[in-house]
Amino acid sequence: LAPVVAAAFAALTRRNDDYRQKMVHLHGRIAVRRTALAARIRHSPSTHEAGEMPPDPASLASPEALEEGVGRLLDWFDGKKNILVLTGAGLSTESGIPDYRGHAGSYRSGHKPMVHDQFMRSDAQRRRYWGRSMIGWREFASRAPNTGHYALAKMERAGRIGVAFDDRPDYYGPDRDMDWMTSDGVCRMSVITQNVDGLHSRAGSMHVTELHGRGDRVRCMQCGALGCRREFHNDLDEVNRAWLEDVAGTVRSSDMRADGDAEITRKAYDDVIVPDCKECGTGFLKPDVVFFGDSVPKHRVARCYAAVAEADGLLCVGSSLAVHSAFRFVRAAAEGGTGVAVLNVGETRAEASGLAVTKVDGPAGPTLSALARALCGEIEEENEVELEARAAN
Repeated sequence: LAPVVAAAFAALTRRNDDYRQKMVHLHGRIAVRRTALAARIRHSPSTHEAGEMPPDPASLASPEALEEGVGRLLDWFDGKKNILVLTGAGLSTESGIPDYRGHAGSYRSGHKPMVHDQFMRSDAQRRRYWGRSMIGWREFASRAPNTGHYALAKMERAGRIGVAFDDRPDYYGPDRDMDWMTSDGVCRMSVITQNVDGLHSRAGSMHVTELHGRGDRVRCMQCGALGCRREFHNDLDEVNRAWLEDVAGTVRSSDMRADGDAEITRKAYDDVIVPDCKECGTGFLKPDVVFFGDSVPKHRVARCYAAVAEADGLLCVGSSLAVHSAFRFVRAAAEGGTGVAVLNVGETRAEASGLAVTKVDGPAGPTLSALARALCGEIEEENEVELEARAAN
């Protein structure tokens, strides 16, 4: 009997050790149990497939094509007073940030972005991510808004886009980010963006919900402390000087990815040093973004649904709508009788799903710029210093 009991106790101990190893502490507040079933679940390979090759945006930018596209959007805008805009990576390609599934999207060269579970569970994956990020992120962060971003900011200031909705406690996360509210306590939203580049705000848009988070911040996965990503990269560069010198010259500007990652020839990341959180001293830092395989925070989803419910039009720009996190708002709008327009190069999930949409094939920047001129007059690409000063006041 004793050997049987000993064997059973050993098995129980192994299960308990395995259980502890599969506990991942998030932000110091909750723990997620990685069960054996969850550990077997992998992100679907189709998530990172490029799909059918869309046309080259330049082929749709003739004066005649732009005039036709803008005319259709003006007809769609007519009579609407509460238009919400949903944007994707295709809006930022003209700023030099590649998209995923577009004509020159990163998926077409075999790029696979970081998956949440990989980052959370593996020191090696975190070293790989931050190693590549040291190469790609600063160039990503240096990109400037383009005419499409400025056009949307102009339309917001002119009152041509934006919705208001009642405030509710469940629209707030632990950080209680107030950027999307006005001083009168009314919730306002003009843009929902899937992008993490911050270019909408830098162009002057005031009420932006960044669905997938902010690429310029980092968050500790132990204590939840938020920090400046640029400062974290300064620390990374300081402790990884030798590694950076070793990979210098192996990267081209064309190797930058849509998420600030970069393709580099070196495959050994064992020497990459990743500093721990300065606040708690033990937690590891993650960009404050929603990686593939993770979920958008519930409070953020709730306020987006509230804005969609108050809109009489939803304009989707530069997105294939392939991911559910954005497509659900389009489906909710269309099924609720709200008019939906899609400005994109190539087919999107909205048309493929049979939703009733007004589809315009065209490049985002030139089309939005011409649309804003027709709706609001000439667009001025304001100095970013002036925009920051206005925001501070």
